[in-house]
Amino acid sequence: MAQQKKKPSGHQLKAIADAKHKNEFMRKLKLMVNTCCGEDIYSLIPTRALDTVYLIRYHSLKITAAKGHVISAAMMAEVKVDLANLLKHETVELPPSGHKISLADFMTVGLSIYSITVVIDALKIPNTNKVNSALLQYCMDEKIKVGAVAQLLNILESIGFGNSNIETRLYWLDYTMKDPDENKVRLDNYIKIYTDVPKSIKIKIDGVSRPALRLGWARLTSGMKWLTLKPSLLNISGVPDDQPMEVYIQSHALHRFRERTEGIYDFAAQYYIYESFLKPNVCHDRNHNLLIEYRIKGLKTGYFRFDIVGNIVVLRTFLFLTNSGTPEGDLLGKNTGLKVLDKNYLAIDKLSTFMSSDINKNEQVNKIFSDAGCQSLFELHEMLGNICIKHSDQSPFTLMLDYIRFNETQIPEPIIVEQLIETATI
Repeated sequence: MAQQKKKPSGHQLKAIADAKHKNEFMRKLKLMVNTCCGEDIYSLIPTRALDTVYLIRYHSLKITAAKGHVISAAMMAEVKVDLANLLKHETVELPPSGHKISLADFMTVGLSIYSITVVIDALKIPNTNKVNSALLQYCMDEKIKVGAVAQLLNILESIGFGNSNIETRLYWLDYTMKDPDENKVRLDNYIKIYTDVPKSIKIKIDGVSRPALRLGWARLTSGMKWLTLKPSLLNISGVPDDQPMEVYIQSHALHRFRERTEGIYDFAAQYYIYESFLKPNVCHDRNHNLLIEYRIKGLKTGYFRFDIVGNIVVLRTFLFLTNSGTPEGDLLGKNTGLKVLDKNYLAIDKLSTFMSSDINKNEQVNKIFSDAGCQSLFELHEMLGNICIKHSDQSPFTLMLDYIRFNETQIPEPIIVEQLIETATI
């Protein structure tokens, strides 16, 4: 009777896995060293030096929650999956051949190459001048390392952005390359996840208590930044010392904002609120309500109508650029005869409509929107490719022209936008 084979123990399985990992690391190390040197330099490196390099190698990126920051298990798992996929698909070019490796391999094997000459010198291995000389150019070329780290930081920024929402939580990540200390010989790549929750308050406006969230955003380089506005920027007098005021947004304003900026990712649309308020442009509407411009990539896209309640700024609603109640929207109505319901029917009161591929093909339509100061909406179409998630199924602009022709006996001579904006700007 055949003797049944024993299953390998946990210790044996670990030993097998460790051996496979080392073999794969050495295979990649050989490829990168010889690629960068343009010849077989790897075979000239003594085995004991290679073993030491493996011992002190840079380990894979380790993701942890920052001290004092609670990250859910689901969020942690999602970040790990996203990061692994992005590191696998992002590439780094190795000189002089331009051979491409994954960013994941560079952050482990590629960074470990820098320690080869140090190890050889520390072990006092003779006859290694050719190895040191061949690796010198790679080790001295800081552009490779700096460029790879910049790629990693862009990935971390995008992960933080993609998971942030001003209605729930904001996230940002940080990267640290840690050299060995007295207690450890290995080199570590650390990524820490930070989070913060927008403050929620109740604000009484017109006798009604309304919920509002504090506005801010988190950046990889600077962490959490909460928005404030100085009264002098809003042309408000009588406030001592021009003390900055916190900025809050009502749930109604967020609802309108999401509804009217559909067509791009929520996190991208929300980030541009923060960016717009860093250098706010303030004006009045026809009823002398205060408006702050909302800009995407520097292009005017709409306005937030706001009030000053005590010592805080409260965003009451969001108006897309073509909405009645904005200088441009009112002018578009005067020049075309289009009313609120007409704009709603034509869907020209939301961003996604202006993501139509044929938006720039009709000169008459371009002139109508340009005369009203809405040309920026046409320019946005060319700039939002990587954050656009919804394109218009069909262009409404031919139908809009039919509307205008139907009402053309009632339409006055076009007014140029500057005539309206000049009197409204503070």
